[in-house]
Amino acid sequence: MSHYSFPILPNKEIVHLLNEISIEVVDDDLLNPTSGKVQLLYQQLVELLLNQRREDMLQPQFAGMAELEFPELHDESVSTMAFLRACQRLLTTCGISDFTLQDLIKPEHKRLRRNMSAVLNFCKFREDQLTKYMEFRQETDALANKKLHLEQENERLLTELKDVTRERQQEAPEEQALKSENEEREVVMRELWKRKTAMEQENKLLKAQLQEVKDEIHSTEFHLQEAKKECNYLSMQIVDDPTKLKAELQGLQEMEKHEKGTIKQLEAKVFPLAKQVEAVVNADAHVDEVLQLQMECETQSAKLKENNKELATLAERELSDKAESSAQAHNIRSAAQREQRMKERIDRLKQEHLSKQKKAKESLAETTLQWKQLESERSVQSRQLEENDSVLRDLKDAILKAKMAHNDETTRIIQQQQHLANQVRAYHKNLMAAMKVVSGQTAQQVQRCMYS
Repeated sequence: MSHYSFPILPNKEIVHLLNEISIEVVDDDLLNPTSGKVQLLYQQLVELLLNQRREDMLQPQFAGMAELEFPELHDESVSTMAFLRACQRLLTTCGISDFTLQDLIKPEHKRLRRNMSAVLNFCKFREDQLTKYMEFRQETDALANKKLHLEQENERLLTELKDVTRERQQEAPEEQALKSENEEREVVMRELWKRKTAMEQENKLLKAQLQEVKDEIHSTEFHLQEAKKECNYLSMQIVDDPTKLKAELQGLQEMEKHEKGTIKQLEAKVFPLAKQVEAVVNADAHVDEVLQLQMECETQSAKLKENNKELATLAERELSDKAESSAQAHNIRSAAQREQRMKERIDRLKQEHLSKQKKAKESLAETTLQWKQLESERSVQSRQLEENDSVLRDLKDAILKAKMAHNDETTRIIQQQQHLANQVRAYHKNLMAAMKVVSGQTAQQVQRCMYS
């Protein structure tokens, strides 16, 4: 029984396609097939499609060969059966399940044309699928290489990330100490800044008060100058009236007392202001010290900022590494998804292959059944062959015995012939001697007759 779905090609197309795959045939090889040409054709197809040479099949690898009594008698049959199995495997793959030894020994045009159509159809299918398979294989290899490269890159980035994390962990105590020191210095700076602000405000108030005192002093000095001018002016207008002069002098003395009192009051006011000015000067010196400390704090703050910048740089680098690692992970996931899709496609192809393999197994089962039948036939033939071998051995023994008897008989006959030849020669010799004697006696008698 055969089950296949392929077009039966015309002879010319079969010849053309076979010539394209470097198998030289002509139309007559298909129209009038012979056993030798057909076996050569199947041999080339098996070697091309199954990559199995006839020379390998001509060397039977049969474990029981050594157990046979005459293994040389089975060399040809074992190699023929190996070649038949290879042809059946090829034709079963192509969709032909009823290929038998008859197709090799006594080929028919109709079956040969059908078988060649199936094989050529399989060649076309194989070529198409082989191209797709190679594309899938190359794409899979490229994805595998890309995945390997991405995994190596990811491992490298993870190693760098671990190194950076380890460095950060090693620098963490120093970083924490710097942060603590920075916080303490920030507290000190805030306190100093508050003190500086308060002292600046106090300094401004003291300067304002000092300016007021200076203004009052200037005003007092101006009044004093005015009073001196007025005194001089009045001195120039002094008259000789002693009473008036006394009165004026008394007025001037009172004014002088009043001015001195005012000056004392101003001095009394200026004294605390001087102390305040001295305090302001001391405060300025303290402010300078504070500013010096502030500069030192700013220097330390700059160093801290640099450290923070370095930490920020490390953090950015870590984020960049994480982003790159995420990108690599995304690429790996994408590659894995593509690989998964490829696996799904390969699984589908495997399912198709399993379906075809199932059909092939069914065909194999049928072929196995046929093979068992052939085995049974072969066993019958083997038994017949064994019987024939037994008969042949008996015949050989009989022939050998006959040859030996014949040789003995021939030797005996030759010996008898030689004995007879010797007897004949002795007889001839005796006869010749007798004839000579008789002829001598006859001659003597003739002579006697002539004389008488």
